[in-house]
Amino acid sequence: MASEQYEYDAVIVGAGVMGALVAKKLTEAGKKVLILEAGRASGLSFASYQSYVETYRKAEIKDTNSPYVQNAMAPSPYERDIAKSSERTPDLNGYQVQKGPLPFGSTYLRSLGGTTLHWLGTCPRMLPSDFRLHSLYGVGRDWPIDYDEIAPYYCEAEWAIGVSANKEDQSYFGVHFPEDYDYPMERIPLSWSDLQIAAAVDGSTLRLGSQDYPVWVESLPQARNAIPRKGYTPQGAVGAEHLGQRCEGNASCIPICPVQAKYSALKTLSRLNPARATLRTQAVATALKLGADGRIAGIEVAQYSDEAGALPVHRGTVRGRLYVLAAHAVENAKLLLASKAANRSDQVGRNLMDHPFFITWALAPKNLGMFRGPGQTAGIPSFRDGAFRRDFAAMRIDLGNWGWDVATYPPASDVVSRVGQGLYGSALRRQLADELPRQLRIGFDIEQLPESRNRVTISPEFMGPLGSYRPVLHYDLSDYTQRAMLAATEIADHVYRCMGIAPQNILSHYEPSDPSYMTFKHKGKTVGLSFIGAGHHMGTHRMGSSPKDSVTDKHSRAWDHDNLYIVGCGSMVTSGSANPTLTGAALSLMAADAMLRQLKQEAP
Repeated sequence: MASEQYEYDAVIVGAGVMGALVAKKLTEAGKKVLILEAGRASGLSFASYQSYVETYRKAEIKDTNSPYVQNAMAPSPYERDIAKSSERTPDLNGYQVQKGPLPFGSTYLRSLGGTTLHWLGTCPRMLPSDFRLHSLYGVGRDWPIDYDEIAPYYCEAEWAIGVSANKEDQSYFGVHFPEDYDYPMERIPLSWSDLQIAAAVDGSTLRLGSQDYPVWVESLPQARNAIPRKGYTPQGAVGAEHLGQRCEGNASCIPICPVQAKYSALKTLSRLNPARATLRTQAVATALKLGADGRIAGIEVAQYSDEAGALPVHRGTVRGRLYVLAAHAVENAKLLLASKAANRSDQVGRNLMDHPFFITWALAPKNLGMFRGPGQTAGIPSFRDGAFRRDFAAMRIDLGNWGWDVATYPPASDVVSRVGQGLYGSALRRQLADELPRQLRIGFDIEQLPESRNRVTISPEFMGPLGSYRPVLHYDLSDYTQRAMLAATEIADHVYRCMGIAPQNILSHYEPSDPSYMTFKHKGKTVGLSFIGAGHHMGTHRMGSSPKDSVTDKHSRAWDHDNLYIVGCGSMVTSGSANPTLTGAALSLMAADAMLRQLKQEAP
């Protein structure tokens, strides 16, 4: 790949949801863009997507990235690689180098379409209070924007990716919508278990600290096709539009929707105007070239033909009027650090956040109809905001539809356990038919505050293929988040009491061998708890009001380079308790408007 002298209006690194939405908005305005994707080119035909489905069906371990074969030239992190680690004994098992003291348990996917290939599709908005956390509760930081400024872009993002929800269900804790607005599709119906839990807990209250909090079950917005409204046409499977027009309840949303009823960035990429959008896959951005004037002068790219690295790698430089990093919160930070770019504030890579996912589980006294439909259709929003946030973190509560899910990996684990106890044949079937539908799992997506010590770094000691770096992660949980885990146990116990679940049937337990195992003193006892990653990477190039303590301005434009935009969930200042993809998409669309204004002002 020789050095390219011609220019695009924008060069976009990353063909996931953020890069795809920016490309769509720019090309619809008549701009020419080049999209660089480090991963393979699969997925833009029906046959290549179905190869993912077949890989998943054959996989012995069905974890988050199991449908997507590891690519040696653009590796992805896998859950099975996560182990205990420390600064002195780092975890070197996978693509990411973990230096602890706790594991960052979340994964992402470096492939065309990005992590939307394996996400669940849950799309709640952040609350107005989440943008003013420090002003309201004295913790965290305030954003340089408020809810009203991002709200129009939430609307745009919901229609761009196709979200199913009813706005009256989502109008709580100050979330509001334009009077004439509604989501493009009706909400996904609540599952039978959602309805049973709602009947038990709605109208109840739970005292935390000195305040009572009402408890209720509410539906979740989801980027999954349902009944359309207002003339919206759901986008079905890429290359086979007649499929996936409605969610079919295949119950494998994570890691793959076999009919593509769930949104992935492949849907947006497949509809880009080829006269204005050039997509280059298997092209790894290795460094930003810095010009003498402080602007970005190009992006160095290594393009590989063979995933095993057997064929020659072609290297060159691509140029554009604007440059957009939309790779991922970790990959964006890694590229900036490798380029010594956009880091006057020393905040690049810092403030890495997730939603530590804490799980409890129990066996209900009656059939809840588990193992049907999407992974979750409702949750308990009661503790997403409140005065308790001065003392411990907010949380969004998931009600799972897949039994004990990642807590014990049913039903396979149940079969193995019962066969080990001597059950087989009709007796085994009766036992499973009785127990599996009664498995109740409650999950807590817990807010994490931005902390400088939680970060992505790079080191020449840990190099990946093509001369690029492997990300090195340093991660821990603050007391603020840990106290929320203890509060979560009280909330779960409240739900179980309301449902008439006896204490001996609350079966949650946490093993000291878990990489994330922690002990606490609580009510005179030592309590051991653990968590897993939610897959919600945030905060590594946060926006702000000053170049002294942030990487970009509120439009995601780098303070240090006025032709560089860094978009996605890494721009988020705080995590709140909402799954971050919708917020990242809204921020990316907001940034795209700023790009168009800049391109107009700087027209040659």
